[in-house]
Amino acid sequence: MSGSQLGTPGVQNKVLISSLSTLISLFVVFLLGWGFVALAPPDSHVAAWWPAAGVSTLLVLRLHRSHRAWGVLGIVIVTAISNMVGGRDLVVSLFFGIANASEAWIVVAILTQRGRARPALDQLATAYRLCIAVAAGAIVIGLLAGLTIVVFDGGSLVPTWIGVSAAHATAVLIILPFALIPPQQLAKVHIVEITIQFILLVAVLFYVFGPGRSLPLSFLPLPVIAWAAFRFPTRVALFEVVGIALSISFLTSAGGGPFDQSGGVGGDPSTLIQIFLLAVTSFVLLAASSQNEHRIVNARLADREAILRGGFVGSRVGLLIVEAFRHGFVVLESNEMASAVIANESDVIPDGDGEVITLWDGALAARVNTAVRQRVDQFSWQPLNDSAHSDVDVLVAELPSSAGTRFSIQFVDTSAAMRTAEAQQLALEQEQAATARLTELSRQKEEFVASASHELRTPITSIIGYVELLEEEQLDEFQASSVATIARNARRLADLVEDLLELGRPRDLSKSSSTSNLSQVAAEVAQSLEPFSEVNAIAVALSAPDQITVAVPAIDLDRILTNLMTNAIKFTPAGGSIQVGVSSTDSAAVVTVSDSGLGMTADVVEHIFERFYRAPEAEARGITGTGLGLPLVQGLVSKHHGIVGVESTVGEGTTFTVTFPLGVSSETS
Repeated sequence: MSGSQLGTPGVQNKVLISSLSTLISLFVVFLLGWGFVALAPPDSHVAAWWPAAGVSTLLVLRLHRSHRAWGVLGIVIVTAISNMVGGRDLVVSLFFGIANASEAWIVVAILTQRGRARPALDQLATAYRLCIAVAAGAIVIGLLAGLTIVVFDGGSLVPTWIGVSAAHATAVLIILPFALIPPQQLAKVHIVEITIQFILLVAVLFYVFGPGRSLPLSFLPLPVIAWAAFRFPTRVALFEVVGIALSISFLTSAGGGPFDQSGGVGGDPSTLIQIFLLAVTSFVLLAASSQNEHRIVNARLADREAILRGGFVGSRVGLLIVEAFRHGFVVLESNEMASAVIANESDVIPDGDGEVITLWDGALAARVNTAVRQRVDQFSWQPLNDSAHSDVDVLVAELPSSAGTRFSIQFVDTSAAMRTAEAQQLALEQEQAATARLTELSRQKEEFVASASHELRTPITSIIGYVELLEEEQLDEFQASSVATIARNARRLADLVEDLLELGRPRDLSKSSSTSNLSQVAAEVAQSLEPFSEVNAIAVALSAPDQITVAVPAIDLDRILTNLMTNAIKFTPAGGSIQVGVSSTDSAAVVTVSDSGLGMTADVVEHIFERFYRAPEAEARGITGTGLGLPLVQGLVSKHHGIVGVESTVGEGTTFTVTFPLGVSSETS
């Protein structure tokens, strides 16, 4: 089955799409690597930014665990080629490829080591793990790149380490989260609010990083982007982070903002930009993940509260949540049944704050108060003049609360439970009476079938006898055809009567002393049905050893195999085939009858051994039958301690399997 499933067009399409997307991702890595190597500053050993790292990590993450090694190898090759095309030496390019692939492997390994293969930013722990993974990957890529530059290009280790780590960490932290967006929409999108926030963000960015701006106000965009992180869906916040990265890079290169060298801040502007973007992106990821987790927890709590409240209100048991108040109680929560029980003892009064409270004070409340003081958790109560609740069990339990002494009180109407038990007993008695009646009707039906069959056997036998005498006479063509028709239908009636008699006989479960050669009987049945199969252009193939002895009389074997093979021929279209196989194990003989016919649904298979059952397909196609053949087969097989099973697929065919205990051959007895 698994082999066929792998070969289905749907699965092949998925594999093709996955392979194509992997190749496209590798091509994007090549283009980004080549482009940013070419755009690297003239005096720098490394590029100012490396988005290829983010795409590489994204590629490894989306691959199945068993295929990630191939993805890493592809990154090594593609990154090395892009560096070579960008003008770097072969050895340096190769080591850069290994360094980039190592970073992607480390980030994905840390990110997926605990939990889902593809985690989502719906938990704060995932954001923490992402930041840790990106930091670890950046440290490794920075160290490997720095050593490569020192050994093969004569550069400095520390500046290279810092520059590469910052560039790669920023790229991965900005790009990779797009693969971690939660699958469900956790926040509602408000277009007006998003529009206002976006306009404000653009204005703040232009004010802080615009041309000619040098004031150290880089913190100003943080409150605006925090607005998006806490209020908007995760994907909106991530797209805004990408916009911030592009805007700051472009505006700084145009000579604006506090990160430009002319601003007097000092240091490499690209490194300062990367550090700033790392801080902004980390904050956005942590804030968005925290909000997503908060939304999920709130949704679960709301669902749980709705379930509990629905069960509380709709319960058929009276439920009260009360708080002790002077001599009585204040009702905090109450369902319909509990309100009915305490209706005569409760009053609704204002509490002085514009609200109303329900006070419960009366005989039942006093009895509950006594039970509370005496630490009695259950007592019986009989309300006066209340036919609806003539007998109530009261259960009292103290609830943990910091607001006051609170109790849970349950009213269980035991009279209703008694009425329910009486109704159940009545229903059981009615069911038993109906079962007895059905059993009697079934017995009468079987007696009628047996009596009718016995009465029919004598006239049918007489008809067959006279027909056989007529067949020996010299008859013209019309007479011979008429006699043949009478004989055929008379023998069909005789077979039907024998089936009915066999089904009506009690089963003898003692082991049969008669043995038969199963292979020989199967061959004889196949030969006797040969004219029937040839008329229907159906090929019957028999595969059987010379001798398999079973403890079943030959006449019963003949009837079992005849019914199974006849059924197979009738339900197989012209040009089909039937396979009959006889085999044995150490303790059993097995007969299989397989056809290439119409097949059956699971619903039909459930009923085929019921008497007089006719499959809808047989009725629709006009296939003759009485619905007694397969029940007869099952009865005869069970009679001789065998098992009959069936497997069928619509449009492909059906296989019946009959298993008998092996008998003792007369040659060896």
